[in-house]
Amino acid sequence: MALPAPAVAAPTDPGRDTPTPALPLAAGSAATPRAAANPRGVLALAWPSLVENLLLMMLNTGSLMMVGHLGARPMASVGAAGQISNVIIIVFSGIAAGTTALVARAVGAGNGVEARAIARQSLLVGVAIAGVCGLLGFTFAQSLVGILGVAPEVTTDAVPLVRVACLLLPILVSGILAGATLRGAGDTRTPMWNSAVANLVNLSVAYVAIYGLGSFAGIGVDGVAAGWIAGQGVAGFLGLRALARQRHGPLAGGLDPMRRLNGWRIDLPVLRRIAAVGGPAAGEYASIQVGMIFFSIMVVRMGTAAFASQQAIFTAANVSMLPGLAFSVAATTLVGQHLGAGDPASARAAGWRSMWAATAWMTIAGIGFITYPEPLLGVFTSDPDVIAAGATGIRMVGFGQPLQAAAFVLSGALRGAGDTRTTLVVGSLSMWIVRLGLAWTFGIGLGWGVAGIWLGWCADWCVRGASYIYAFHRGAWQKVRV
Repeated sequence: MALPAPAVAAPTDPGRDTPTPALPLAAGSAATPRAAANPRGVLALAWPSLVENLLLMMLNTGSLMMVGHLGARPMASVGAAGQISNVIIIVFSGIAAGTTALVARAVGAGNGVEARAIARQSLLVGVAIAGVCGLLGFTFAQSLVGILGVAPEVTTDAVPLVRVACLLLPILVSGILAGATLRGAGDTRTPMWNSAVANLVNLSVAYVAIYGLGSFAGIGVDGVAAGWIAGQGVAGFLGLRALARQRHGPLAGGLDPMRRLNGWRIDLPVLRRIAAVGGPAAGEYASIQVGMIFFSIMVVRMGTAAFASQQAIFTAANVSMLPGLAFSVAATTLVGQHLGAGDPASARAAGWRSMWAATAWMTIAGIGFITYPEPLLGVFTSDPDVIAAGATGIRMVGFGQPLQAAAFVLSGALRGAGDTRTTLVVGSLSMWIVRLGLAWTFGIGLGWGVAGIWLGWCADWCVRGASYIYAFHRGAWQKVRV
């Protein structure tokens, strides 16, 4: 499950704050530009992330298919709850980005003490903030769903789902940050296996809760929440367990509170470093997710069928995004580790290699979206109105695939370098000016309807992809201090 142990002895006292010997880079990488350009270095980190994201996609797809065949209302309700939940967890995605980048830098520099300190502080503060945000989200769930402007019956179904997600937030965040730490250390396999187990539990529980089993009649759309409770509980437990059981490498013993209680006290210098990288990343994610709320509001104006089709399109598109997300993880880890080792040339080579690999895969998927939109949507729903409303949208998604791949991977590379200010500016401006501006102009202002809305989506990713290509080529990220 974990990557092979480094070829160095573990410290005799893993909890002692003493430097550990220099550690090798992530499996498959190397300290030379030629080796970093070798696809094996990128693929060693990318393929477990690809599988993990595939498992997550199977979870989302399975959940959507379960409720999709109950009708447009349950489908729209789950989509609304998911969008609100995504906004709530944004800040933790920023903390995760900062954690991965800083852990990768520390591992590349051979500083295990620093890597462990970053992991502890990330978990300590992240879970505490999650408790506060979860309480607020639970209290104001009705108002949050109301922002979307969905039909009253959709709101009625979505609010309980949002409340369950908020109660689970500390557990979910612990799993997110545990995975971020492991990936920064070069271990993408353990998060993959953890996701496999958690997703299996989630889908099994949700299926029984939705449709029933034996004398149990099932509870319909509320069964999705039962799956979330079981799956996220397992995911959080397995993530923390994986960190606590580290016996070798840069994270060995770093999360053992019984041996080193003072390691879990607030460490302001470390937190400031996490915030310096994670803060702009959280701002980027928040800006984009709030923009997505406004994007969804525009779609809602087109009717419930159009909004339900958006959920199906996003679910289908997420399949094509899997390579982009996987190679983005590889780029984040390798760029961070190579910069930590003082080798920016290898970092640059690894970033470009990751981008081209993702672009090839996502372009193929895009051709499928353009050619077979109706059959793809038919996998998720049998409602002819939903399929008709989504056909144009999924074609637009197909046209945007190549530059979306570049945006995914190179933004990940920039985050690995700690250059989250660039991703904040590019991501936010493109979302609010390009996507929302064009979607409103063409979809509503000029009356193009769904076609105009999704034109804005496609243009956004094209602008982001081109902008990140320019920023990565320019190379200012190589001088960022974290």
